[in-house]
Amino acid sequence: MDRFRKTMILLAGLALPAAAAHGTFSTPDPLCFASGAASYRLSPNAMLPDYRVRIDNAAAKPDLRMQMVDRPEIADFIIADDYGAKEGDACGSSVPIRTVKLDTETRAPDVVVALAADTPSPDYKVYVHSVRYSQADAAALLAAVWKATQKREIAAR
Repeated sequence: MDRFRKTMILLAGLALPAAAAHGTFSTPDPLCFASGAASYRLSPNAMLPDYRVRIDNAAAKPDLRMQMVDRPEIADFIIADDYGAKEGDACGSSVPIRTVKLDTETRAPDVVVALAADTPSPDYKVYVHSVRYSQADAAALLAAVWKATQKREIAAR
């Protein structure tokens, strides 16, 4: 688990400048990032996503408990936009792209996440400083990578 925590620090240089990202008539680029042997794309409208993530702070036994933190140096997982980056194809990848759907209505999620700033004894601490990614987006992406890592570890046994 510690190895996974150490590898999850991510600086996402995928953002558009703030004005373009929130433009009324602009179509936002898909939110993607690469981790290991796969890329993950947030796909809110996917009918058959690879991973369905539900954020449910009232869940009796969530799979993951994440705490939102306000300092990157204490986080296990970081998403921060590169405000000066040129627009590009964030989802262009030579590795497989896995779809992730943040789905609050699903009864059969792949991962249930409890996400709050005051979560006691969290599995992960998450820092988000982004014009494109919400805290829930970051949690969904981390949950999908966590689930994929679990599957690989089980397959290796």
